[in-house]
Amino acid sequence: MSSDAFESSAESPTDAHRRRERELLGPGISAAVDWIGIVVARAEGARVWDTEGKSYLDFMGGAGVNLIGHSHPRLVSAIAQQSRAWMIGAHASKARLALLEKLSAVLPDDTMQTQFYSGGSEAVEAALRLAKSATGRFGVLSFWNSFHGRTAAGLALTPGAHGGYGPAVPGVTHAPYADCASCPLRLTFPSCGFACVDHARQVVAQSSAPAPAAIVVEPVQGRAGNLVPPSGYLAALRELARELGALLVVDESMTGFGRTGRMFAVEHDDVVPDVLIMGKGMGGGYPVTAVAAHRDLMRTAPFGLPSGSSSSFGGFPLACAAASAVLDVVRDEHLVTRGRETGNALLRLLTSELGNLPVVGRIQGQGMALGIQLVDPRCPRTAFPRPRLRRVVSQLAHHGVLVMAGGNSLRLYPPLNVGLEDAEHAVAVLGGVLADSGPAT
Repeated sequence: MSSDAFESSAESPTDAHRRRERELLGPGISAAVDWIGIVVARAEGARVWDTEGKSYLDFMGGAGVNLIGHSHPRLVSAIAQQSRAWMIGAHASKARLALLEKLSAVLPDDTMQTQFYSGGSEAVEAALRLAKSATGRFGVLSFWNSFHGRTAAGLALTPGAHGGYGPAVPGVTHAPYADCASCPLRLTFPSCGFACVDHARQVVAQSSAPAPAAIVVEPVQGRAGNLVPPSGYLAALRELARELGALLVVDESMTGFGRTGRMFAVEHDDVVPDVLIMGKGMGGGYPVTAVAAHRDLMRTAPFGLPSGSSSSFGGFPLACAAASAVLDVVRDEHLVTRGRETGNALLRLLTSELGNLPVVGRIQGQGMALGIQLVDPRCPRTAFPRPRLRRVVSQLAHHGVLVMAGGNSLRLYPPLNVGLEDAEHAVAVLGGVLADSGPAT
């Protein structure tokens, strides 16, 4: 294709680039990415620059992947060094052993073993195979508004996500999550005594698999706008799993490695899961995920048989070198503590500056996983109109701030080392845009 055909005089270079991509790229990128509509040239720390030289404060962060900042020098160096040494194969390597040892030091239980994968959905599937191997059962309980991926089992675990694909993977049932601000049972915490957990028990009892293999839960629900359950909820699910003889599988793809102000979000509730899923920020942008469980569980057949839990790219040295560098940065730059402190400050700022805006329903989150639920002031109980959500996201980008959107919420995932000045600037931009985003006349 000639350059004359690529660049029409009626198009900007950005529009021409995006038009050509649409001709060649299949559908599937996120709506917010499409609405923002930029072509990125480079990125560093909490900022990205487009091909026209404009700078943006990136609070989208690749849906929570940007844990330590874009192009962190230690991550770049580790990937470059390993790529010169050896990249292909899952043989034993110094990179893998180094990562395993670092993970063992931070996992909730030092008897856990780890197996590596390359995508979050792949890790979820592996966790379910492990649970089914260990229990000899097939049923699974997951929760409303959860998100666990787009493979067959991931879609089944994600309520409403498998529409149009025919029957879901059998044996999966869903129960309400602990959304205390909008309790579907119309009760109030703590006087309810975790009635949602009691309801989950009843859902399981009435299901086709009343003795489930696993309860799968996110400690913070990203899809629901970074919804944080009340203290004690995960512990109550831990007890329910024991009662049912099921494994508690905690999906920390979004929340692990300091995102919520603890190394893992289960630590907020002092819970040790049977199976822990890790991903997203783990590789700082390099695709690597993992499943960890007690070594006795890991060995159960068929999961523990040779090749029973392997993956084409699992444990490749480049992925291990990247994840190892991320853990080093998190440790050496005290990012768990920094993320918690800056996240708390950011949550206070959002609440004080945006909380009284008519278009803001509630502000929630934990650490550097924050959400702003948007409502229509004329009818707060209805969904925020999607055209207006698109306008909000586009206007924020126009003013130099990138955020995620999902459902009725804006979702914020700054890197853990973002500066307070940048956080304050993002809040100011959010306040200005949301103040002007009332009902269309």
